[in-house]
Amino acid sequence: MKKIISILLILVMGLGLFSCFDTDSSSVPTSSSTTFYGGGTTRPTTRPTTGTTTSGTVTTAPTLPKPSTTTGTTMGTTSGTTTGTIPGTTTGTTTGTSTGGIIPDPENPDLGGFDQNELVIFNEFFNPENHISLYLDISQSELKKIQKDYEKYSSMGSKSPIYRMADLYVTITKPSGEKMEYYIEQVGVRMKGNTSRTNFWDSNSGMYNLVHFKISFQETFDDAVYYGSDALTWADAEARQARKDRTFATLEKIDMRWNKNDDPTYIREHYAYEIYREFGVLAPHTNLASVDIANDHAGVWMFYEPIDKTFLEKNLSPEALGGDLYKLGWTNEGATFTSFSSYGVEDEDASKFYVYDLKTNKKTSDHSSLRNLISTLNSSACNKETFASVVDVDNFLMFAAVSYMIGNPDDLRNNYNNCYIYFRADNGKMMIIPYDMDRGLGVNKDWNPSGNHMTTDSPFNDTAIGNSNSKQKSPLFTKGILNSSFYKNEYVDALRTVASSDMFKVSTFTESFNIAKNLYSSESRPSKGYGNAWDHYFTFDINKSDGSNMSFSNYISKKAETVARYVDGYTPDVGGGETGGSDSDDQMVWDLYLRGNFNNNNWSNQSQYKFKDLGDGLYSVEVSCSVLFKFKVYNNYQSGDSAWYNTVDESKTTAWFEYQGGNRNVQVEAGTYTVYFDTNTKTIYFEKK
Repeated sequence: MKKIISILLILVMGLGLFSCFDTDSSSVPTSSSTTFYGGGTTRPTTRPTTGTTTSGTVTTAPTLPKPSTTTGTTMGTTSGTTTGTIPGTTTGTTTGTSTGGIIPDPENPDLGGFDQNELVIFNEFFNPENHISLYLDISQSELKKIQKDYEKYSSMGSKSPIYRMADLYVTITKPSGEKMEYYIEQVGVRMKGNTSRTNFWDSNSGMYNLVHFKISFQETFDDAVYYGSDALTWADAEARQARKDRTFATLEKIDMRWNKNDDPTYIREHYAYEIYREFGVLAPHTNLASVDIANDHAGVWMFYEPIDKTFLEKNLSPEALGGDLYKLGWTNEGATFTSFSSYGVEDEDASKFYVYDLKTNKKTSDHSSLRNLISTLNSSACNKETFASVVDVDNFLMFAAVSYMIGNPDDLRNNYNNCYIYFRADNGKMMIIPYDMDRGLGVNKDWNPSGNHMTTDSPFNDTAIGNSNSKQKSPLFTKGILNSSFYKNEYVDALRTVASSDMFKVSTFTESFNIAKNLYSSESRPSKGYGNAWDHYFTFDINKSDGSNMSFSNYISKKAETVARYVDGYTPDVGGGETGGSDSDDQMVWDLYLRGNFNNNNWSNQSQYKFKDLGDGLYSVEVSCSVLFKFKVYNNYQSGDSAWYNTVDESKTTAWFEYQGGNRNVQVEAGTYTVYFDTNTKTIYFEKK
């Protein structure tokens, strides 16, 4: 006969490093069509037909031209129309107190040159209220080629520019359940990133590490130098040109990145770009997606709008177009704007990379705008007027204020990189476009150079925190916003506006988090273990805070206190608590495990004795002990090991308490048990077998 043992537990909050997988999928959209593309559940065994059934109406993608190849395969096309609202400008709206003209005026881009159907798709693709599924159908042989490309170019001190072939399935599911499904054949795939690049594939394990990817919709695969005997032969020039012109949702490319920095909210980088746009700073759109690669579900990733000519055309007025766009990065130094010595067009085959990497006008630019900027900023005669003649001051001030509040140690101010600059054609002034914001708002996994998640540094700090706390070199900051600088007062006004906005209230962030969690929480965990993600959380959690990543609430609270110390007239108001789970009993996040002297082992973290989530607040774990069983119950939700202190009804059980070092341990006789924990009543049950 089974023996039921009931022990009432009184909670003492603990801190933790890991959590069990949230299996609640009640809010995740389900497919209504006959074939479900990706999402970690099923995938097509045959290529889907063009056009999909959406709430009884056939909704298909705009025409995406396909070539003929030497194999004689005819590439299909997608056709038809989409429905929805054509998006306006992507500069966003502004809120908060007026700063006297600091917030940049909205641009008036001309969207008439874009396919209007693709603008609709763009709008839905980057709508965070839609569920996005990306299935990258790529063969093991093509993954092997990407691995070989990595090995070859890594040995050269370079990065592979070679795209390998795959098919991409995109499913956009709206809150109503309506689906927009697209199949894009023969997209190009290559590895993306700098420090994230690594060996990731072998013949025994397949893809065993997670890596970022760049997807190109315009790769022709016909370069014999890169593709050799695999190079495509195009039937005619028009078909090849159609491929070179092909776009999806107006985009030539997208980046796909896994949650490398283990942000338990999954959305902080996305939210950072939203903040920039809220204050008129151009920033790329991003969105989450459930990602499948080959035969495996890879979890929830983020995909990105590229910063390129198309991005500029969608964000700037026609008069501003045509200027030089540079990506700022690292070679032997970062973009300090102190010398005109490392500029050009990168060449991966020659292992040539530049601090100022030109992305437009590659064949025509003489770099005169960049040269003039650096010369002017470093001139002893530089004053407020000459500074403003080469820098879009409103853009710079809002960029600097938002960046300070976000606290990315790897940005233009703190490590001299990770942004683009653009020289407007209408006035020649430089604008800054943020990029690669996967650190910030408390995310500092593997790199926390300030030691405090960038929460206590002064907004007038004259060091580059991410650059070994060296003295600030960039005249853009030393002359622009720091002490005794040209625009310190205007910078302070911008800080007040940004810091007091709703975007830096916990309640606003929580709304975005809850949308993402409801859409993707059941798909966050990959279907297999990846070697470089062994310590990753893979669970949506708004409150998790540890040495790697601070919770958004804690970050904002501490950052606001710092701003109040340095900025007169600012009063912290972070605006409410986080609701995706809290420290209160009724909203506890549970990640339970047993710790004890199982079978005479020494006391230690017994991670194998983790409770499973059975739903409705009930958890269980299997335990078998040949000797007296002593244990505590822990919640590994936050960092540190804090016990649950217990009382027991000894009239109903053979369990009892032992005092040890001032703490009480539960003891149970030898046997095999299923241990249940009911989080609603905070009661543990032992079912003896």
